[in-house]
Amino acid sequence: MLSGFLKPAWRWFQRRRTADWPIATAQIESAEVIQPKPTLFSTRGRSAPYVAELTYSYLAAGERNAGSYRHDLATEQEAYEFVRDLKGKPVAVHYDQHYPSRSVISEPSLDALLQNRTPVLTPEVHTAADSIPEWIRPLLWPFTCVAGIGLAVSLWVHLGAVMGRRVAPEAFFWILHIGIFVVWFPAVLVAQRIAGNVNRKDFWKIVLRGTPEWMRYMVYAFFGYAVINFLLFMAKAPTGGGGANPPAVVWRGFSGHWMAFYSAALAILSSAAVEEQVRWECPSGHSVSATAHYCERCGQAIRPRQRA
Repeated sequence: MLSGFLKPAWRWFQRRRTADWPIATAQIESAEVIQPKPTLFSTRGRSAPYVAELTYSYLAAGERNAGSYRHDLATEQEAYEFVRDLKGKPVAVHYDQHYPSRSVISEPSLDALLQNRTPVLTPEVHTAADSIPEWIRPLLWPFTCVAGIGLAVSLWVHLGAVMGRRVAPEAFFWILHIGIFVVWFPAVLVAQRIAGNVNRKDFWKIVLRGTPEWMRYMVYAFFGYAVINFLLFMAKAPTGGGGANPPAVVWRGFSGHWMAFYSAALAILSSAAVEEQVRWECPSGHSVSATAHYCERCGQAIRPRQRA
């Protein structure tokens, strides 16, 4: 989290520090895409897994100097689109007059270069809101509330069962079972319509695009915990079944799965409800893919806009 705040602050400081440096015209010598190796401090979602790297040369103080520029992008497709047709193009750079070999690329100049390229025709992309059936749209928030209540009650029951107590009446055992189907079928339908034929590795990126980062990790955590909890339950499960009045250990075993499915339904449905109210678009009006964080044509950051 700290690095997420420091990175833009450092870039702002660099822009202010180099604003008064002399300007030279550089030539982009190479434009490549690299994928840094993951580290212990790497985070998914906010940190991009692909980097577009530009190397350039320029003449300053009578000598030929070189520099490089890196730009993080979310997907491989966006990264290759960013570097498209940049090799050999001129771009402005600021260089330190005391140390001419020290330079930074002029981002306004680079932005102009990206926007003036010949655009690549891409197919129109249907947004999440366009994919969701009309009849279910008014029910997204009610289903989301049911999933949220189910998750809260399941967590309450589970915590009680972990401490060896049954905290809910027996009827809740079956109500929570049935409630999963009430919210899970709409969640699966919405997820399938939103994702379509997308690559399997991008499925959750698209389905949970409208959710905050913490909610995505919540879903992953509950599903991971459900596996561990199930293994513990199998080791302690009573022989001969739980009967009509299940003991606390049985409540604990099933509540782990309840939390996993209710949390996934909550995230999917709330994401769809949010996506139904906004449209992600390129500032220049270009069509963008469902997983894009930057425009595949001009490289500008995708931004949300409230639907009329």
